[in-house]
Amino acid sequence: MPPNDSFPQLPEDAPVMFHSVDRNGKLVDVSNHWLRVLGYRRSEVIGRKSTEFLTEASRRYAEEIVLPGYFKSGFCTNIPYQMVTKGGTVLDVVLSATAERDDGGEVVRSLAVLTDVTERKRVERALHDAETVFSKAFRSSASVLLITTLADGRLIEANDAFERIFGHRRDAALGRQTAQLQIWENPGDRAGYLQLLQEKGEVRDLEVRFRSSSGAMIVGLLSGEIIEFNGEKCLLSQINDITDRKRSAEEIEVLHTDLAARAYELELANEELEAFSYTVSHDLRKPLTAISGYCQLILDICPNLSEQCEDFVQEIMGGTIRMNQLIDTLLEYSRVTHYQLQRQTVDLSQLAAQVSLELEMAEPHRQVRFEIAQGLSDRGDPKLLRVVLENLLGNAWKYSAQRAQAVIEFGSLETDGKRTYFVRDNGVGFETASAAGMFTAFRRLPGAEQFNGFGIGLATVARIIKSHGGRVWAEGQPGQGAVFYFSVG
Repeated sequence: MPPNDSFPQLPEDAPVMFHSVDRNGKLVDVSNHWLRVLGYRRSEVIGRKSTEFLTEASRRYAEEIVLPGYFKSGFCTNIPYQMVTKGGTVLDVVLSATAERDDGGEVVRSLAVLTDVTERKRVERALHDAETVFSKAFRSSASVLLITTLADGRLIEANDAFERIFGHRRDAALGRQTAQLQIWENPGDRAGYLQLLQEKGEVRDLEVRFRSSSGAMIVGLLSGEIIEFNGEKCLLSQINDITDRKRSAEEIEVLHTDLAARAYELELANEELEAFSYTVSHDLRKPLTAISGYCQLILDICPNLSEQCEDFVQEIMGGTIRMNQLIDTLLEYSRVTHYQLQRQTVDLSQLAAQVSLELEMAEPHRQVRFEIAQGLSDRGDPKLLRVVLENLLGNAWKYSAQRAQAVIEFGSLETDGKRTYFVRDNGVGFETASAAGMFTAFRRLPGAEQFNGFGIGLATVARIIKSHGGRVWAEGQPGQGAVFYFSVG
């Protein structure tokens, strides 16, 4: 039977997408707007099945789900499809259709109206993606994030950090007031937080003390602002846990206080040491000078002293001389401790040559060969580095005195990529196991009693090298000489 003339007809130039199909699903008419949206000419589409313009997934959905029901009911509404333009672009559309039936009730023609919802779908997907990203960021944030009602502080949402830091299970805490959870150490802090929000509109990094479910104190930096959530005024709050940082700061403050006290004690000790140095320098020298003077007077006015008595007097005078030398050594050691470094480029080779010349002039009868490497220089205090070389070269000179042909060497080498200097001699040497103790004041090696000295020189060297940021150590073998190494820093 011919189609019923009462079937609705739409003008082809209507500003909507519509098409009409026959009982076989082939297009018999399309609107101009349908052609414009999909990019076809009319001759390219009439007679083709309407499902040819769907994606494969939408085609299966139409044939398997939509059309069987449509042929039964004669209509369908807001069916989501994806259509493909002539250029290959996929469009999201929703389709509503009505059917014309013959006298036998069979569908002979359909009219479908389509709405392009591509942009709306894009916006919806973007919104969904944004919500997904926000949800993940909210849940995984290292900071505690809370959404609570403004009116009564009821917890609407909380992230994983809330469970981890506060110890409350999220599902058990939601719906309860923060006051019931007792997370505020001082309940009045919430009122102060709300007042600041009302006055300023937002709060940033307000230090507040909280309590975990176990009662442990949590120090947090609280930030927040008022938001609309599900039609209700709420608070979006962020808490950065600074408990460990706060504890460390308090420990550092205690340490600073302790260091200040120690510095004060050290200052007092230095003042006492300076007073001691003054006493040693002035008060002890006076009786020594008197003793030495009276001894000389006895020798002058008593020419008839026995040989033994004269030896006794000479021994007393020698003791006063050695005591004065010890006083000088102690004062030098004290001055090194308090000396302020004046760094500059120092020609160490030249300093070593000067010291070796002074040693040779003091004992011209000695047969000693000095081997001094040329061009050695470093950054340091020239006065203090001279003291280092005076002591090290002086030790080498002293402990090689028993050699008929003594050799003393000053040079450098690389140790762990750093310039290291050394003083080597072929003197009496020492056991390497005893080397560490020789840099302690008044500590002398076994057998050193036969050589003059007070055990201060190497301790002075160690202090000077330490003040330069370097290190000093020694190696030796009995009867095979010794080597002293040092770096300037």
